[in-house]
Amino acid sequence: MAENIRVSRDGVILTISIARADAGNRLTNEMAGALADALDAAGDSRVILLRALGPDFCLGRDIEPPAPGAGVRALDVLRDDAGPIIALYAALARRNQPIVGLVQGKAWGIGLVLAAMCDLSFAAQGSSFRLRELERGIPPCIAMAPLLHRLPGKALAHLVYTAGEMDAAWALANGVVSEIADGAALERRAREAAERIVSFPPEAVDAVKQFMAHAPRSDESKAVLYGASLLANVLGSR
Repeated sequence: MAENIRVSRDGVILTISIARADAGNRLTNEMAGALADALDAAGDSRVILLRALGPDFCLGRDIEPPAPGAGVRALDVLRDDAGPIIALYAALARRNQPIVGLVQGKAWGIGLVLAAMCDLSFAAQGSSFRLRELERGIPPCIAMAPLLHRLPGKALAHLVYTAGEMDAAWALANGVVSEIADGAALERRAREAAERIVSFPPEAVDAVKQFMAHAPRSDESKAVLYGASLLANVLGSR
């Protein structure tokens, strides 16, 4: 595992930390792979805490777009640029336990996406959120994909087309994070949430995780039927 991805355990609560503070916790392809591996190895935990060390959560990816005229093939871009992030998204989607994010400082690019993909995300006062890829001539469509059903359409468009730096209040209002905490209380609030989740029956938590993963993409009638089947399975197994 890359040395910049650290894993620790406190009972059934697993903590995964991005530890590259001197570079703003920018993700290299190796780090993205190590983060995916850490998520896949978390199968026997009940809750995952995803955090970063240092003043910023993550300033994005540590990869430069090819220069004009470089002759890079589309297949190379798919392999080297898109591939590691697609694999990371898949690892996040495979997790059947809740993931709680702790966000401080800048959550830009993939940092913003990770914050949004966590089941719960606690953001420190003063944190900021940004997708600035258009400034670099990059269409941030890979970053946008997990945000399509998590953010309102106009909010996502504003985020991308302005490349602006949004504050924690904006992130809360638009579903990127679930709570804003005073900086000193960030860790405590996230830990309290994790311990609260652990106190619930695991089969009920698993059912909620499945429902939240799939039902939002369904129309209301299908979501109701899916929720009813999950409820029946949980109660019928007691």
